[in-house]
Amino acid sequence: MQQETRRIAALHEHSRGQIFGIGRGVMGMRTDAAYWLIGPGQVLWLPPYLCHTARSHGAVRGWSLFIDQARSTMLSAQPFLVRGTPLLIAQAERLSHCASDQSWSDSLTRLAESFWDEFLSLPRASVSLPFPTDGRLRRVADALSENPADTREQQDWAIEASMSVRSFVRHFGAETGMPFTAWRQRLRILNAQERLARGEAVTSVALDVGYESPGAFAAIFRKITGHSPAAYMKMCRSSEKGS
Repeated sequence: MQQETRRIAALHEHSRGQIFGIGRGVMGMRTDAAYWLIGPGQVLWLPPYLCHTARSHGAVRGWSLFIDQARSTMLSAQPFLVRGTPLLIAQAERLSHCASDQSWSDSLTRLAESFWDEFLSLPRASVSLPFPTDGRLRRVADALSENPADTREQQDWAIEASMSVRSFVRHFGAETGMPFTAWRQRLRILNAQERLARGEAVTSVALDVGYESPGAFAAIFRKITGHSPAAYMKMCRSSEKGS
């Protein structure tokens, strides 16, 4: 899988499960329920028949494997992320170059089984941005997705949703699993990661996603991602061996 420019894949689904990893760049995946951002070294599981859209942010290199329905039932019915090990990535890259309809040798079959065992052994991380299903709350979430820098407070969004502040806070937390303020912060950082992956300047990104200063943005960015904005940009541009 290699894309040199930004690309958007319209809403679609697969009859088989899909495991794909990113070696360079960043790719976003959106379902009706949540949004995932997959960066270098990360691997995403996508179940069969799950409608989704995908978007690459700048140049992307990676790999993709389709998993038959029988094996797919062994995994979660919801997407999840894992951190790829060097062994898993090397196995996946070799397997991804093999046509699905070719006759596999015994050694290739053993490689596939080894990849599967390695993948199953990795700890799963549900690092995503969940979206509420309530129509009133969904309008708020969609509006903020379009403009993460919107500075309106909880009480303003409660009015927008035609709810009391108390009901807004309670229902938003129940549907997303996090407080509204934490949800908005994660949304802003995900949006910033996309922009940084495209090579946009840190200062402009910080202001565009709603932070008053690059310093405040950098502190929150490091807290959530574990990297400084500059280090994250460098990581996205760096190509892993074989990707």
